[in-house]
Amino acid sequence: MLKYIAGIFIIAFLIFLVNTIRYKKSEEKKKNKRIAKAWGKRPKKNYSEKDLLRIKSFFEYSKENSDFVIDDITWNDLDLDGIYRLINNTNSSIGEEYLYKILRIPEFDEDVLKDRDKIIDAFYENKDDSFELQKIFKQMGRTKSVPYAKAVKILNELKGKSNIVHYILNVLFIASLVMIFIRPIVGLVSLIVMLIVNISTYFSEKGNSLEELISIKYLVDMMKCSKKILKKDIGFIADYNLILKNALTNLKGVDFMLFLISSGNEGSVGEVILEYLRMLFHVDIIRFNQVAKKISGNYDDIRKIYDALGNIEADIAIASFREMNKDEFCKPEFSDNARIECMEVFHPLIEKPVKNDFKENKCVLITGSNASGKSTFLRTIAINAIFAQTIYTCTAKSFKTCMYKTVSSMSLSDNLNSNDSYYMVEIKAIKRILDMSAGKIKTLTFVDEVLRGTNTIERIAASSYVLENLSKKNCMCFAATHDIELTEILKNSFSNYHFNEQVKDDDVFFSYKINDGKATTKNAIKLLSIIGFDKEIVDNASDMAKRFENDGIWDLT
Repeated sequence: MLKYIAGIFIIAFLIFLVNTIRYKKSEEKKKNKRIAKAWGKRPKKNYSEKDLLRIKSFFEYSKENSDFVIDDITWNDLDLDGIYRLINNTNSSIGEEYLYKILRIPEFDEDVLKDRDKIIDAFYENKDDSFELQKIFKQMGRTKSVPYAKAVKILNELKGKSNIVHYILNVLFIASLVMIFIRPIVGLVSLIVMLIVNISTYFSEKGNSLEELISIKYLVDMMKCSKKILKKDIGFIADYNLILKNALTNLKGVDFMLFLISSGNEGSVGEVILEYLRMLFHVDIIRFNQVAKKISGNYDDIRKIYDALGNIEADIAIASFREMNKDEFCKPEFSDNARIECMEVFHPLIEKPVKNDFKENKCVLITGSNASGKSTFLRTIAINAIFAQTIYTCTAKSFKTCMYKTVSSMSLSDNLNSNDSYYMVEIKAIKRILDMSAGKIKTLTFVDEVLRGTNTIERIAASSYVLENLSKKNCMCFAATHDIELTEILKNSFSNYHFNEQVKDDDVFFSYKINDGKATTKNAIKLLSIIGFDKEIVDNASDMAKRFENDGIWDLT
């Protein structure tokens, strides 16, 4: 009877094992198809706030050693989370963490950018190689728990524990197996008890050391990924291959010692069997405690592997972004003089964008009606300036610029946590721009509706001197405003540009094309009429505005 039950159990287990393996292989084929289909397309992956916090961890660790980063205000003003999602055709956590860091820390050495461009170009031209590496990164996958950047730091601080408890449990488990052949009933009961004890102890121990064990698994995955990349022997990433090879040599033996923690072959027969062995015999926990000290002594090599893999996959994602904008992207040209000169520049997040030509070496003041395109143009220039110094890829026919620190004050809001009003938030944001513009490195600044949080008279007075001050600093400033008075006040220090519109059949049509000179049209009151405000309100408001323009007096008569 016992043999019959054991036979059924073994058959059931084998059926389950085969089905699990078949399912995982089927899923892998589907993943490979999705990788090929995603090349050069807008990524569809959605990211929660929690995901983005995890992804930005590597940037948070890196910014301490950086002279300049894109700060949170500028990042939010330009919706660079949206830009990041647009470019992020990565398949592993390392790649997405590294790409995020690249976008937030602009490069000021053109040689570094050109070296990156060579790799990006090679991936762009050799799509088969890109696809093969993407499959490898897909096998490494993404994490929802510990960021890879944090895992690398954890690996530097590992301390192993005693394995005595695990050895005792293993002896008792084996003893219960032997007991089945001596006293079947006692052995079976003992086996069930030990199964419960070993599995519950296993998950309890893993829970207490979860981040450390996850970090170890990441190391296994990184090493396996590195070996697979080296086997591909792709010539244009030879420098990265050498880094990976040397680091793996220094870590020689560690990967074998870590085999029982993870085989690195998800879906294979060996990996499925190992997973059950880990639960029953705690082999991964035992091995983890044995190798903890050895791993912590190889932090530099682990970090080199992380950096190499991150750079490779980020470059693949940028190559895919170039494919997405095929025939509509360019490589930037840099000069020592402050300027922005571009042809057919467009905002990368807009699916059917209006393209603009622009050439200027002075500060810029842009006027125009509501919704005419002022803010979008500011963001377009700012995003492409950041692109130039990060991914060496601009969404334009040509884009000539200077090495800038890019900073903005555009989409601010009240700060409830610090009890700051909108105006306080705004003046603090502008103060940081003034401070940054006093440095040796040229600053590219973007200000939308300067000091909108206060009354008209003080806004115009303060805005005039803030913008005039910026024009005298090591700064090229782009400012958008509704205060037409500023176009006259600042005409000697700012070049005037505007966006206009046409009103036709009770509707407003925008060209979204930038034009020389100040704006001469208005549409705020007309928009009230178009969306259905009472005619009396619209007519009276229009008359009142005309009276003020003629007499300089506000009244309701």
